[in-house]
Amino acid sequence: MTDEQGFRLEVQRAGLAELLENYRAELQKAQASAERLMSGIPRGLHMYDEPAHVFRATQGREHD
Repeated sequence: MTDEQGFRLEVQRAGLAELLENYRAELQKAQASAERLMSGIPRGLHMYDEPAHVFRATQGREHD
């Protein structure tokens, strides 16, 4: 599959095929941005591997 075919397939999956010809540059920019964001998300984790958001107080408090 070529890059163009992959791009068209993704546009169709998103339901934006009717916008392809008029907004090709914008759709390609949005796809590239989404791929950059997705590349930062770890894959293959088990549901129990979700990172916890934990607050840890420091030893010395600044506002005492």
